[in-house]
Amino acid sequence: MPEAMVALADESHALSAVLRELAPEELTKVTNCPPWNLQELVVHVGDSIRVTDAPFPPAEPGDQPISAADYYRRPQRATPAYRQRNVDRTQTLARTVLATVSAAQWFDDVSRHTLATLNRPDLDQVVVIPGRGAMRLTDWVTTRLISVAVHGLDVAITLGRTPWTTPTALQVSHPVLVDLLGGPPPERLRWDERNILIAGTGRRPLTEQEREILGRSAERFPLLS
Repeated sequence: MPEAMVALADESHALSAVLRELAPEELTKVTNCPPWNLQELVVHVGDSIRVTDAPFPPAEPGDQPISAADYYRRPQRATPAYRQRNVDRTQTLARTVLATVSAAQWFDDVSRHTLATLNRPDLDQVVVIPGRGAMRLTDWVTTRLISVAVHGLDVAITLGRTPWTTPTALQVSHPVLVDLLGGPPPERLRWDERNILIAGTGRRPLTEQEREILGRSAERFPLLS
């Protein structure tokens, strides 16, 4: 199984294990992704990785695929309108989903179906991602893994737990964050893969010392959100 798929499976299983342990009142906690509560955030994560049985058509010959890092460079991602659409879509979907099933069960079902559907031999194929254009399927899977890993940090922050990000998720997400930074972080930072994931996604602010070491590169943070 390709590395991105292994990482997506590992991280999805780790999140599912945490969610299955939670009491109902924990799922109503307000998160660091306002205005969502925890169960709405979980629905958002499930929606971000949800696929149909035949998800993506092949791209046209000659189409230039964008990379996983390019996926996050789309300027509209930083606009208030884009963020508001995400909020509204999630809250509308959550009302439907949570009327019949728990957020934990829904994520478990969605992630299981997604992993089964994407378990295919042609992950190097260039396909058309709706609204994004041509991408190598493995690069798109990498962005889905990042969604689960980063929002897994949000779940940990909401619950006051130590993050459980899996080693495979850290390995696969690391090159994307380095690409978005424009190169490896300065050695003086002494950042490992976990540090760049947490700081690079804005799950903790940069310290003044880190900003000084990064110089103008500090303006890139968060590298993605």
